[in-house]
Amino acid sequence: MKILMMVTWYTPMGYDKLEAGVFHYEQSLSLKQYCDVAIYYPFDTDITEDETCQEEWGIQTYRSRNAGNIIKLRKQIMKTMGHIAKEFKPDIIHAHCGGVAGFFAVDAGKKYNVPVVITEHAPVEMTHVDKLSVRHFITKRAYKNSRANICVSTDLKNKLSVIYPKYKFEVINNGIIIPDYDEEKGSYYRDGFLNIVIVAVLYDLEVKGLKYLLGAIKLLKEQGKKVVLHHIGAGEYLEHFMELAQKLDIEDLCVFHGRCERKKLYEIVNEMDFFVSSSLVESGGVAACEAMLLGKPVLGTNSGGVDSLVPKEAGHIVSKGSEQALADGIVYMEEHLKDFDEEWIKKYAYDSFEIDNISKKYMQLYENVLQEEK
Repeated sequence: MKILMMVTWYTPMGYDKLEAGVFHYEQSLSLKQYCDVAIYYPFDTDITEDETCQEEWGIQTYRSRNAGNIIKLRKQIMKTMGHIAKEFKPDIIHAHCGGVAGFFAVDAGKKYNVPVVITEHAPVEMTHVDKLSVRHFITKRAYKNSRANICVSTDLKNKLSVIYPKYKFEVINNGIIIPDYDEEKGSYYRDGFLNIVIVAVLYDLEVKGLKYLLGAIKLLKEQGKKVVLHHIGAGEYLEHFMELAQKLDIEDLCVFHGRCERKKLYEIVNEMDFFVSSSLVESGGVAACEAMLLGKPVLGTNSGGVDSLVPKEAGHIVSKGSEQALADGIVYMEEHLKDFDEEWIKKYAYDSFEIDNISKKYMQLYENVLQEEK
């Protein structure tokens, strides 16, 4: 069986390591033990050629240039897909995000007689497909012509089922690699304090809800609570939030680690008392899933993905966009830390998110699709 992953976002060519589209790569690498996999990124704005094909990080990778004009873009995608159909001969095109890659994938699938499945990652609140817009209709067309529509959380499935009631949506969680780290390494924990951690790339001022979490730390400081917030992640707004911590007079209670290699990230999270997700919008909550694989309980907001992935045995959910709710949630978590069973959380996360388990679910899906095609 040959699977072509058609992705909406990916790391530009020439980078030493993956910066974007890590999920696509890791899932493809995991699937390689069961089938032949290639990645196609049709929206590359950095390459000068019309298309490229080479092995990148152990995966056969096709790229085509995004000319910006949708007519030229579609023409180039069809041309590149013609070459892929001849060379790689995919049995299934697996598109990621219906309103982008999925829209072009179903056209390519019809032309080259290849069935398409779609995994939706994008939150409804960010795509606005709940409104009668161009995006609503192109996404509808993708879902209508795909053989299966997969969502990365129950929340996303429920929302899309209301918006597009004629189409069936299923849930397969994001696949997560078991964290690899040195348990003996690290000294990030500040003694005498409750230590909590958030992992968030700060590409936006609002989405990750960090301003509310910083506000919660200020409220707790004013109450005499001893809480240290660790933040892991880079992004163009990192400096903004560091300055906000200073303005709130809580810089002594905030540790901004910046961008960390995975091992260091896991070492930091492993030392913490619990993980926090303060997002206003989430579809899958990968960082929260990674924390649970480490046995860490999660304080999350009702942002969509996280609250549908974190059961009560593994954490506590509070209202999004509220400093007071987060502050109260932090106090609740501190008071109930002893009630959370680390081994139960690890097992739940392994059964639900471990990447090989997810690959097996996708293999069953692919086989079902091909069987229906016969």
